Amino acid sequence: MPQTPEFGRRVIVTCDAKGYGGSDELTQHQFQEAIPALLGIAAVNSGLDRKEWHIAPGGDGEMAVLPATAQETHLLDRYVPEVEYALRRHNHNRTEAGRLRLRMVVHHGSAVHSASGYSGNGIVTAARVVDSDALRAVLEGSGADLVVAVTAPVHQDVVSQGHTRLRPEDFVLTTVRNKEYEEPVWVHVPGQRPVSGQVHADDRGDGATRTTAPVPAAPERSAPGRGHRESSAVTNVVHGDVDASNATFGVRY
Repeated sequence: MPQTPEFGRRVIVTCDAKGYGGSDELTQHQFQEAIPALLGIAAVNSGLDRKEWHIAPGGDGEMAVLPATAQETHLLDRYVPEVEYALRRHNHNRTEAGRLRLRMVVHHGSAVHSASGYSGNGIVTAARVVDSDALRAVLEGSGADLVVAVTAPVHQDVVSQGHTRLRPEDFVLTTVRNKEYEEPVWVHVPGQRPVSGQVHADDRGDGATRTTAPVPAAPERSAPGRGHRESSAVTNVVHGDVDASNATFGVRY
C-alpha cells in the first residue's frame, strides 16, 4: 500500500551561479567543483555540519533541506558571511569570465520527504526565487559575489523581530513575479549599503521581462571635524531695497 509522505516544515537553502549556461565547458567544470567546496568551507567555519543536510546538487548550484533543528539566525549571522568571504577569496585576481557569483535563498516552508528526496511547496518557492529575474537583477546591478534573498516567513519571523544581527534596513524589498507566482522577498547584499525603493521583475505573459531598479540612497553625512559646532540655519527675508555696501558677512566655527 502507498504510504502518506512525511510532511514537515524545514529551513531550505538554495543557490545558483551567475552565467553558468553561457560559460565554456572548462569554466562550468570549475564552477561545479568550486561551489560545493566553498559552501563546505563556509559551513565548517560557521559551525554547521553539511552531512546533516539533504543536498540535491545541480550543475550551477544546489538545493539543501536542513534538519529540523536548523535555525535561520545561524545561517544569516554566521553562514552567509562565511560564504561571502569564501567567494571573495576564490575570486581574487580572477577574470570576470571565471568569477563565481552566487544567488542564494533562505526559506522556511513545507518539505515533504520521500524515497527520492524532498518535494513540496517550500521547495518550489525556493527554486522560483533563486531563479527569478528580480534576484538576477540585484546581483547584476550590485557587482557583488553574493546576494541573499529571504522569503516572507523568514523576514517576518526572524529579521523584523530582531533575532538576527542583520537589521530590516539591511534588506531591499523585491517582488518576484511570473505568470503563476507573485511573492515579496527581501534581498541582502553582504558588505554593501542597501538602497531605497523597490526592485521587481515580472513576466506579464507577452514574453517581455520588465525590471525596475531601486533608487540609490542619499549619501551619509560625514562626521563633523574637531572643533565644529552645529548651529541652526538662519534665513532672512527682506522686502524692499537693502543697502549692504558696508556690510561684513562671515561664518564663525
